[in-house]
Amino acid sequence: MPNGRFFRLALDKEIFSLAWPVIISNLLQTVTMFVDLLMVGQLGHEALAAVGLGSQVLFFIWAIMMGLSTGTIAIVARRSGEGDTNRADNVLKQSVVLGVLISIPVALLGSFFGYQMLSVFGAEEQVVSLGYEYISLLFLASPAIFVFFIASSALRGVGDTKTPLYVSALLNLINFIMNYCLIFGNFGFPQLGVRGAALGTTIAFAISLLVYVILLRRKSSRIHLKREGAYFTLDTIRSILHIGTPSALEQALIQFGFVVYIAFIVSFGTEALAAHNIGARIQSLAFMPGFGFAIATTTMVGQSLGSKEPDKAEKSGWEGSKLSFITMTSTGLLMVILADPISKLFTTDNIVLALSNDWIALLALATPAVGIHFTMAGGLQGAGDTRWPLYVSFIGLYIVRLPLAYFLGFMTPLGVQGVWLSMSLEYYVRAAIITNRFRKGKWKKISV
Repeated sequence: MPNGRFFRLALDKEIFSLAWPVIISNLLQTVTMFVDLLMVGQLGHEALAAVGLGSQVLFFIWAIMMGLSTGTIAIVARRSGEGDTNRADNVLKQSVVLGVLISIPVALLGSFFGYQMLSVFGAEEQVVSLGYEYISLLFLASPAIFVFFIASSALRGVGDTKTPLYVSALLNLINFIMNYCLIFGNFGFPQLGVRGAALGTTIAFAISLLVYVILLRRKSSRIHLKREGAYFTLDTIRSILHIGTPSALEQALIQFGFVVYIAFIVSFGTEALAAHNIGARIQSLAFMPGFGFAIATTTMVGQSLGSKEPDKAEKSGWEGSKLSFITMTSTGLLMVILADPISKLFTTDNIVLALSNDWIALLALATPAVGIHFTMAGGLQGAGDTRWPLYVSFIGLYIVRLPLAYFLGFMTPLGVQGVWLSMSLEYYVRAAIITNRFRKGKWKKISV
């Protein structure tokens, strides 16, 4: 294998070619979320807080989807690197079947018990009621949403990050149009408020999933969703769950920790929660480059190990981390510069605006560490080492962030700003631990 500067440049180019469609795809999605939030914000800060609260519950339950997606991309990337397209196709089909079977009870659970889940946060009754209007419909859409993300992961696993970009662009366009119509009752549609935002998103996912099915049935696709062949084989399902379960547990632990974290913020009032939700949308936007490089690194590591090139797999991890660090640090600086004008798009409330600006500045502090953590974790997941990201998330959230958030928020004059600061500090601990794990190289010996 070639060494030196030219190899690194070629590797950087390959990583960028995989990463930029993921970054743009998620930027489009986040911009659409921004617009949705602007629309919902016109209904009042209670509606704004309700959508943010509902999103936390959805992400907690949908952690299973994240696990299936991780298992899918890791195994598909390994089979793709081995040149075994038939087995890659089979992984996709069985991931879809598994996703549908798991998402049905998830949909029922969320629809029937969503109100009780929201009540755990201790928010005002109006916020909880509006939040339930939002999540009850989206939970019923879980099967379509699960399969949508599994299809995206499978395509990225074979190195096709452009098709998910195009489908995501379609999804976001439909979501924007339907939300504009259904939230406010434009163009003869009923005025549904917060429920209209959920219905618009549901329609967008359903149409986009249909597009995915059509594309994955075409011969030109790098991976195919076939009718023929087994729908369930024990070895494949075991492999998906073996890799995906730790990732699902990681996401569940993260989201449960976020429940406690959000409860801390709720105790400082609705204004603090509204400010947090504005910052959370900006966080989603700012973290997208790191996520894009993480997906690219996951694919590169998985394919390199599949083609028996462990040295290339390791170099992919380090180069991806370097590029992510540079990009995320630049993003953090941009956040500080644009914090005030962006916040003013969402609210005219001076208290919410001031709190939002503080939150965004503290988020910017975390961005360099986030870039490293995301990419190193992506490299480990691409190798099938999904347990260590789980351990690191547990340590970071439960041993560092939550105790620190309680101390800084309630035992010092910092208040809610102290709660936010704990997250920024936590990511530096995560980055240090996950980088050390990657450096040791034990992940190269994991069989998938």
